[in-house]
Amino acid sequence: PIAHFDLSPCSLTVCGHHSAQYWPAYNAADQSPAQVPWKGTQIAYYFVTVTSATGFTVPTDQPASDIKAFVSQAKANGVKPVFSLGGWSGSIHFSSLVDSGTKRASLASKVQAFMTKWGFEGVDLDWEYPNGVGIGCNAVNKDDSAHLLSFLKVLRQKLGTSKLITAAVSTEGFAGPDGSPLASFAEYGKYLDYVNLMTYDIAGSWSPTTGPNAPLRKCKSDSSVQTAVKLWTGRGFPAAKVLLGIPAYAISFTTSSSTLKEIEVSGGKWRSKAYQAWDGVVPKGAPGDSNAPYTDECGTKTAAKDGSKGLNGYTRYYDDCAQTPFLFNPSKKHYISYDDAQSARVKTSYAMREGLGGVCVSLFACFFLSLDGGV
Repeated sequence: PIAHFDLSPCSLTVCGHHSAQYWPAYNAADQSPAQVPWKGTQIAYYFVTVTSATGFTVPTDQPASDIKAFVSQAKANGVKPVFSLGGWSGSIHFSSLVDSGTKRASLASKVQAFMTKWGFEGVDLDWEYPNGVGIGCNAVNKDDSAHLLSFLKVLRQKLGTSKLITAAVSTEGFAGPDGSPLASFAEYGKYLDYVNLMTYDIAGSWSPTTGPNAPLRKCKSDSSVQTAVKLWTGRGFPAAKVLLGIPAYAISFTTSSSTLKEIEVSGGKWRSKAYQAWDGVVPKGAPGDSNAPYTDECGTKTAAKDGSKGLNGYTRYYDDCAQTPFLFNPSKKHYISYDDAQSARVKTSYAMREGLGGVCVSLFACFFLSLDGGV
């Protein structure tokens, strides 16, 4: 399955903005580099390489042939290939790799060598998160954000100005020693070409209720596109260097009731059915998904999930406050939050009005939705 959002009538390229997309190399069996929809994209991220105790590695299930094909296909289509370093499960060692001048210089050299070896035009630092535990077992230092800034200075000096340095960043910004967002992000803008604002995963298995994956407005969610953009630009990061994240994947819940309850949100400005009580069971997604319990990178064991696939009986709803759609199947009590062409166009228009640099779609390979009664 291939993600494609038609953002006509004014494409980002025509309007002088940028479009970037992540290609999940671990899903190459479902979507090869030759199947990637390159049109309209200026930057493509090879996702992901993961941190190690001494640097970073390519996971064993991502063969070298895929790297070669990705870089070759990107360049053949006039797209800059960039590799992404870190990720949710790959940021465990990030903190310890940049906590001294010697280590920062070593990591910068390894990044440059990897780019030269494979022909990448830049690197994307997907540290999740500086001074944050992320997956749960990351190395953490209260001075992580300061160390990141020092590393960016070294890396920019090493790579020069012709190569891209970007970062996938949290809606909460870079955390200071006390855990709160730094007072200013302006200094980071001197060394980063762009930040890819991760305005998604706002709701998930940790949420007390169902909710939109990537709400435009906060409504009843913990964060939103608008609050994240306001934080980053309000603290001095150049708006023109912010790429707004748009998810090309879905999140799902099993609700407690087969009936959707409507509530008031945003102080009564809107009424919403997006926020429902749920029973803690995440429905199975793609046919190849496994429901077997597994142990993650931190050694945490997860519970088995609901084994049903969900085919028919879904109804599409569009939430006016969050400006995102969701699907609901009352018989299965399955709730699926996602973005489609309508919500992507709303977010793109917002990015342009706010003077942002463009959008970044995560990920290339995701899902295909048929809204004629099935999923």
